[in-house]
Amino acid sequence: MPQQTVGKTTGRKVSALRLLLLLLLVSAPAALDAQEIIIARPGSSRTVTGTGQNLNGSFMATADSTLTGDSTSTTGLQYHTDVPDSLLRVGVYMFHYRRSSVKIDKIENPLLAPTGIEYSDPLDAINGAYYIGKGILGHPHTNIITSAADGLDQVLQPDPNIGYTVRPWNVALYQTKSPYTLLSYNSSLNKDYLVKVGHTQNIMPGWNVSLNYRLIRPEGIYTSSGAKNHYVYTTTNYFSRDARLQGSAGIIWQKFMIDENGGITDDSYFTQRLQSNRAGVPVSLTGAGTIHNELGAFAHGSYNLVRQFEKERHRDSIVVHTEQDSIWLDTIEVTDTLRVRTPHVLNAGVFGFDINYDRRKRLFIDSTWWQEASASIFWTNDAYPDHRWRNPLKMTAGITPRRIVAVVEGDTSRMLSWLDPFAKATLRLDRWRVDVGGEMRGAMNSDGRPDSRFHAEATCFFDSAEATRLSLSAVSQRKSPDVRMIHDAQLHHGLALKAIETQRYGLLFQHRETVKLDLRANHYSHNTWYDTLLSVHQGSRPFWVYQAILTLHLKAGWLNIDMQHALQHSTDSIQMPVPMLATKNSLYADFTLFSRTIRAQVGVDIRYHTAYLAPSYDPSTGLFVHQDEVSIGNYLWADIFVNLNIKRASFYAKAGHINAIWETNPTYFTLPHYPGQRFGFFWGITWHFFD
Repeated sequence: MPQQTVGKTTGRKVSALRLLLLLLLVSAPAALDAQEIIIARPGSSRTVTGTGQNLNGSFMATADSTLTGDSTSTTGLQYHTDVPDSLLRVGVYMFHYRRSSVKIDKIENPLLAPTGIEYSDPLDAINGAYYIGKGILGHPHTNIITSAADGLDQVLQPDPNIGYTVRPWNVALYQTKSPYTLLSYNSSLNKDYLVKVGHTQNIMPGWNVSLNYRLIRPEGIYTSSGAKNHYVYTTTNYFSRDARLQGSAGIIWQKFMIDENGGITDDSYFTQRLQSNRAGVPVSLTGAGTIHNELGAFAHGSYNLVRQFEKERHRDSIVVHTEQDSIWLDTIEVTDTLRVRTPHVLNAGVFGFDINYDRRKRLFIDSTWWQEASASIFWTNDAYPDHRWRNPLKMTAGITPRRIVAVVEGDTSRMLSWLDPFAKATLRLDRWRVDVGGEMRGAMNSDGRPDSRFHAEATCFFDSAEATRLSLSAVSQRKSPDVRMIHDAQLHHGLALKAIETQRYGLLFQHRETVKLDLRANHYSHNTWYDTLLSVHQGSRPFWVYQAILTLHLKAGWLNIDMQHALQHSTDSIQMPVPMLATKNSLYADFTLFSRTIRAQVGVDIRYHTAYLAPSYDPSTGLFVHQDEVSIGNYLWADIFVNLNIKRASFYAKAGHINAIWETNPTYFTLPHYPGQRFGFFWGITWHFFD
């Protein structure tokens, strides 16, 4: 296609209608040849693309969407060194590491997110999930909504710090157009402290480094109790300009020091001297304390053997000035890009690797530690930018050498090595998508058969924007019990544990972020658990857990309602007790003040679950165990919060557990033998620096 040029019209006023017709006339032939239009800002020789290919090949929203700070509208990232200053201020993009992936699938701007639920959580609403815990920030807690067939990752024992623990897949990776620094300080009348410090910047186009530190230090509710959790992690990632070469790496160090002093006098875990805490609750202090050290590292890389076809002949430009109702048109130049050739389903594809190392050590009356190293090598034919051409059949396959070393009670070592295969495929036909996949891992169960997981999911999209969808899924999994369970069962009971078999069947309906209904039926065989005497049990009868989880986000002007309701039923409450109903709700107003210079959110959080025999926490082992003495729940927990966002600074204040002011029930527990925290006042400030 020949180059088209419209001459200069400087100094001549053009009506908005004439300009619109002119732009349509100019852009029509350009669209036929995959043309890219670039808008030059007045007073600057720099340019920013309106549409185009990003580093990972996904679609880039208009430049104006990044200026608004609306993370939902920015679905991609295109790095240019010639971006105007106005865009540099919000040119910070955050995403997360995914194993066996060659594309960025989550990018957002780190701005204020709604509701005080996510700030300084003293109870059970961390990272959008629903937990019950000891009622103290940074202390052990467990998920209240049980999950089945959720993965084959082997561990020494379940992590009681889930939600607080930093893992490779929840560490943020960045690409920045200007250096970005985060400073955050949070505290309370109870002398709880939460500190976050982070800095990231690109040291060259496409190559970013970041360093982050976090401290959680609550005072606790007993005379001598609390926690001091440290986190230090650094990451780096690189994308070549055409995204053919990608890489990321990180190191994570964290240390949890938790003083477990406490427990009610009739608690069988505590048998030594008695003392009362500040609230007058009699407790038994044993000097119990734990230190949890963890060091992790990950590295990821991929290279695309398929050369991208997209090329442009040269940049286009439009310079527009506005004055009241008139538009000044300086220059319009239009050139074409080369037509994109149709790629192939069968292609040389992308080769990549993932390396992971994790070492955890827990110190108490015994010494337990866990070390795992793995190195995956994978291939995928998903080699093309999705916004140019969607591959109808995407395939990924690989193999993972894995080595685990476990030491329990200081003197028993278990060393295992495996070679684990995995594969997955996605078939896309019109508005249907079918995903299938499977993986196998070496086993530690008594029958010697490998652990395995197979899944299938069919999704129907009701509109071209894929905003409304209906999914049917099925998962079948057999997994060896945790290493500590296997050790304790063999050493203390002479019991050889079988693999835990689970099947999950699900139906999911979702409309945008407004409505999400998740229906699940989970079937368990050979379920395994500890009792209060730390004896291991494995169920001889299969059972079902049925779940219905409804998530709603409703908005009417400035009024917002976020709700999550979960209904659960277990056909064997001894093997797996669950609350029949669990619900958390946020009702808040989201509005702006003083000519939109301040964004404010004011509202209330309310959480509730029905009474049930929740697992009890054993501080001597760091395990959750089944008990039949104390039923917890059937109690509202309400917080009132205020969020303020002024430019790059965010401030929040929250009155936690406000209903405790007028309710006098000293026997309310958040976990068995741990009384709930009284009324508290929390506040904090977070400051973002983009220079």
